Amino acid sequence: FEEYDFTFATGAPQKQLQSLRSLSFIERNENIVLLGPSGVGKTHLAIAMGYEAVRAGIKVRFTTAADLLLQLSTAQRQGRYKTTLQRGVM
Repeated sequence: FEEYDFTFATGAPQKQLQSLRSLSFIERNENIVLLGPSGVGKTHLAIAMGYEAVRAGIKVRFTTAADLLLQLSTAQRQGRYKTTLQRGVM
């Protein structure tokens, strides 16, 4: 978070982005979705939040939407969809 250039995130208020750093959305069992054009720092923010979570002792898994869809599609074709979800792919 310290290295993120907030001038790129013109559509998201800095206050909102900084609130993500508190990880309170995890305590509330909420999901977040980062949307925006290529190159604005979505992946950087996701990794920064993951880093903060690991520092707080929370297990983290990072994947892209494309990889997640590929994993779920493959699991469905192989008849492992339900077990893949239960295993915690998400």
